[in-house]
Amino acid sequence: MITTIFFDLDDTLHNSTRLARLARNAAVHIMVDKGLPLTFDRGCNILASIIKEKGSNYPRHFDMLVEQTMNKKDYKIISAGVIGYHNTKFANMHPFSDTISTLIKLKQMQMQLNIITNGRAIKQWEKVLRLGLESFFDNIIISEIIGHNKPEPEIYKKSLDISNCTAEEALFVDNDPECIMGAKKCGMHTILMNKLQKEEPTIYCDHVITSLSQIPAIINNL
Repeated sequence: MITTIFFDLDDTLHNSTRLARLARNAAVHIMVDKGLPLTFDRGCNILASIIKEKGSNYPRHFDMLVEQTMNKKDYKIISAGVIGYHNTKFANMHPFSDTISTLIKLKQMQMQLNIITNGRAIKQWEKVLRLGLESFFDNIIISEIIGHNKPEPEIYKKSLDISNCTAEEALFVDNDPECIMGAKKCGMHTILMNKLQKEEPTIYCDHVITSLSQIPAIINNL
């Protein structure tokens, strides 16, 4: 019997991909407006290359964009980018339309709810708080704190320990097929969230959904 559900955060409970795209585009737009000598499209392409090279958690993307373009630091332009990024991110950070109603339904079903997310603790906690999700979850499990990332088995095993449940009692929901496989190898039931309509997965999972609202019925049938 399922007693505990573990959710991924980004692109599972909210549209992180769209949010990042909007925020980065806004940052480049305002940086160009403040004097960055690039077209908008060229600026977006260079920023995308920097993010791909350094990773999304690197804190100096805009610094590198300015330095590569101008061969110097320009703190006004960098600061403009930071302001544009954060203002846009905060204005557009919302859960998926079915997130809150599904979490309420699952709580009514007496499910223990948890989040397992990769990333920096402050950054991921900020998302949880701004999305208004804190009160729904018993545990927020973040890779930086655990010392392991999904799909490493240690983060799933530690999450089961924290939540005081067995793998057979646990359901894991994520949009990343590799993370689903990590949970599956640890014996957890799995649901692949495909709300963004990406290509059909080639990996094995128990269920594929396009809406969080499908989860209660799946649990009832397990």
